[in-house]
Amino acid sequence: MPSRNRSLEDRIEELERQLRALRERVDALGENDSSRAVTSAPGIEDHAGRDEDASEKVLAWVGRSSLLQRLATVCFLLVVALVLRTLTDSGVMAKDLGSWLGMVYAFALIGWGWFGYRRQHPLAPVFTVIGTFLLYSIVVETHEHFESLSTLPAYLLLAAAAVMTAAISHLYRVALPVFVGALGMALAGVALDFPNPVFPYLFVLLVAANMLGTFATRLQRCSWLRWLLFLLTVFMAQVWGFRLGIFLGRSGGEELPFSLLGFFPVVALVAGVYLVTALFGIRGRISEKISRFDYALPTLNILWAFMVARYVVNSGLGNEWFLGLSGLAAAAIHLAVAFWLGRGRTEGAPGANSFTIAGTVLLAMALPMATGSRLLSLAVLSALAFAMAAQAYRWRSGGMRAFSYLLQIYGCATLALLLRSAEGTAPSLVGALASTVLSCLAFFHYLWARNNPPAAESSVFARFDPEDRSAVLLLMAALVGAFFALRVGVYQGLGHFMPGEDPSLAFSSAQSVLINASAVVLMCFAFARRNKEVRNVAILLTVIGGCKVFLLDLFGMRGVPVVVSVLSFGVAASLESFALTRWQRIDMLRYSKWPRGERFEGGRSEGEISPD
Repeated sequence: MPSRNRSLEDRIEELERQLRALRERVDALGENDSSRAVTSAPGIEDHAGRDEDASEKVLAWVGRSSLLQRLATVCFLLVVALVLRTLTDSGVMAKDLGSWLGMVYAFALIGWGWFGYRRQHPLAPVFTVIGTFLLYSIVVETHEHFESLSTLPAYLLLAAAAVMTAAISHLYRVALPVFVGALGMALAGVALDFPNPVFPYLFVLLVAANMLGTFATRLQRCSWLRWLLFLLTVFMAQVWGFRLGIFLGRSGGEELPFSLLGFFPVVALVAGVYLVTALFGIRGRISEKISRFDYALPTLNILWAFMVARYVVNSGLGNEWFLGLSGLAAAAIHLAVAFWLGRGRTEGAPGANSFTIAGTVLLAMALPMATGSRLLSLAVLSALAFAMAAQAYRWRSGGMRAFSYLLQIYGCATLALLLRSAEGTAPSLVGALASTVLSCLAFFHYLWARNNPPAAESSVFARFDPEDRSAVLLLMAALVGAFFALRVGVYQGLGHFMPGEDPSLAFSSAQSVLINASAVVLMCFAFARRNKEVRNVAILLTVIGGCKVFLLDLFGMRGVPVVVSVLSFGVAASLESFALTRWQRIDMLRYSKWPRGERFEGGRSEGEISPD
């Protein structure tokens, strides 16, 4: 019995162990099956989840933005306006009464939008935008088609709506109302009586729209609105100028109508507003980050204002000399502002470049009108370019330095264009002196640039011209200007010493002599200063002189002129060959790496070079 009992107990314990092991195995299998179920079809469940999430997100966005509610509100508001329009068109309601009811309705919508912004109602923008749109369209239609609203009240109603939207934006710090008000007022004002609007009234409206656009930028960055308003204003100024030109061409001494009066004062007013706006923008008073519009505005402003004013002056209104003096005064103001902006800054002088470029461009356009001499104006611009380069070096401004190069090149290129016809150029001591000053200043500008490299932190030169190779263009410009100035003097001298004879052959030979002599002078200067850049320019001049001598003079001339031309090139080639040979020998002596102390045959050391 005991043995049987013990064996039964053992069997029961063994059975319990087996049951426990079986239970653990079943639990393990269950966990594996659940994990396989999760990983076996993840695509289906995840895809369903994503579809559900995407739809839920769209619906949530529609709910948050109140899109359907706003669309429904737009429809209901437009239905009321369309009902009024239908009653007016069908004759049930008088046109005057229908128009005024429509304008009252539009103002009521703007007022409700004002109240809605105060209560932070989600439909406030809808009422404000629809009310402004309806008011502008009703005013234009009432004035243009029904002719029941005169010009001045129409402009006043447009301005009133813009003031209301600007007040809403100012009080509740939202940008949408003033966006719609400023742009809509400008477009509606242009549409009134186009293309024959009452320009004095219109430009008061456009100036106000530009100021509102500047105010809108303080609420939300919107350079696009300022660009649109600027282009619209410039376009209407051009239309005003063309209308004046047409009227002046057809009128026989008649007085200007009121719609065309006040052109010059209005242009000065608009230009002044843009000048102040650009200054405030560059000083960071409009937005923290200076926009490209503010940087470009000074130059664009003086370009459109001076060009349209000059067109009107050429059409017969105003005085050209007075316009030139006004341009000089405006240029002085721009340059003074540029100096004031750059005076307190040590590096870069941001904003000073914009006003410097604007003042210089205006000076280039106004100086010939004020002085009556283009050559004298070019000499002044050349001196200004030199001074600008020196100031750019103090301000460490690469942009201003690059512009000084362009201005100097412009002066020399314009000089060449003015003197391209030596036959038609009259002798003038002032012209000769101005040409000489211009060429010498361009050459000294080049020398200064080579002795004063651009600042290392200049982004313009660091990115496009780190070694300042563009300065060689100053040397080429100086040579071109000097050549055209000298050829005029040579032509006039030949005409004095060869009266009654044709000086064309001698003049062509003299030009070849000028080119070859310039190459020799440059090569001597390069040899004295060990300047490889000037040496390369001298070689280029030699090639140009050789092409002229052997391709033009040798086959197109005969007699003494062709002998002088070929002889000048031969002398130039021989002198330059001698200079280059000596240059190479000196370089070999200076940079020789031969070991000293070893003797050649003849007793001369390796480091010594025979002068032969």
